[in-house]
Amino acid sequence: MNNINPYFKELDEIHVEIQALFDGSADEGALQRIMARFAPQFTLVMTSGVALDHAGVREIFSKLHGARPGSQITIRDREIVAEYPSGAVVKYREYQRDSSGNANVRRSTAVMDLDAHGKVTWRHLQETLCSE
Repeated sequence: MNNINPYFKELDEIHVEIQALFDGSADEGALQRIMARFAPQFTLVMTSGVALDHAGVREIFSKLHGARPGSQITIRDREIVAEYPSGAVVKYREYQRDSSGNANVRRSTAVMDLDAHGKVTWRHLQETLCSE
């Protein structure tokens, strides 16, 4: 029996891809793979309060490719807020650091969809800067 939580697995996998994109070590297909993880109707509320749609997120990620050498992203305090047959609401704390000494911590809440084949996609993400 497979006891791996699909939402936590997705959190880990996407952040590995995003970290590689930020530090410049990602291959040419990375942006496409990352964007395929988001539903077409995906929305992101950034730490600044700016809301982005799928196209806006793609544009931001395109600009950040290689922009943060030494990028490290760590996910902690993962928790399922609500789970239902077609998805879940997940919250977690995200720690980001790069080789220039830039660092931040964010509390994030994500709405994720789960299809009949077990594929998880992101529907919405809200990020808030916080102290540790």
